[in-house]
Amino acid sequence: MKILALSTSTPRGSAVVVEGDHVLGTGGYVDLQGHAERLFEAIDAALAAAGLDRSAVAAVAVDQGPGSFTGVRVGVASAKGIAIGLAVPLAGVISLEAMAAAAFGEGHATANDVVLAAIDAKKDEVFLAAYTIVDGVVRALAPPRCEPRAAAALTIPGETRRIVLIGEVVATLDPLPPGLVRGPSIDLPDAAWVGRLAAIRLAAGEPADPALLEPLYVRPPDARPLAAPTREDPAAGARVDSAPR
Repeated sequence: MKILALSTSTPRGSAVVVEGDHVLGTGGYVDLQGHAERLFEAIDAALAAAGLDRSAVAAVAVDQGPGSFTGVRVGVASAKGIAIGLAVPLAGVISLEAMAAAAFGEGHATANDVVLAAIDAKKDEVFLAAYTIVDGVVRALAPPRCEPRAAAALTIPGETRRIVLIGEVVATLDPLPPGLVRGPSIDLPDAAWVGRLAAIRLAAGEPADPALLEPLYVRPPDARPLAAPTREDPAAGARVDSAPR
């Protein structure tokens, strides 16, 4: 099954065509504010490198967050549109899970370790999630969470196994916490690992209806809807809600 996989939750956008564990073609860029403009160029580059057109895509996979609010929204909306347009299934993969899968799959961590993955959440915070291997499958110890951007947050109370820290943002902390491992596909999410995880889920028959997939933001967006406008009631001298009823 040829899967078009996308990742836009961080400044590094990537599009990859995978078939099982094999990467057939890639496209990418680094531009946090340019996902909407550059993602489809990366998709076209990945398909061209694989020698395929869109009709050959049997499924779509997308990094559904957490990460940049705008980046996640662009990636999920684009993936849903492509999947619906091609009438193919869509699998969502958590950004931190894709990083953890890369850590295990590339030998940075063993099945006896716990991988703690982190992504910059801005506002002096990070998105975090811990993963382990259960019956050969990457599993989360708990849902992703948002924590202060500090070395003290990168711990798992009571955990006795070796903790492997991954994520570009971890390398910016002072003091640098122990256990950090670096690499292209573990510093930030990579679409290749999004696609590999999606292939496992699709093969297992997990639900993949594009209409059901939603972004995973973890933290509420900064933007808030404006309050309904009000007006003075000249007759009574009281403020009256003017929102439609």
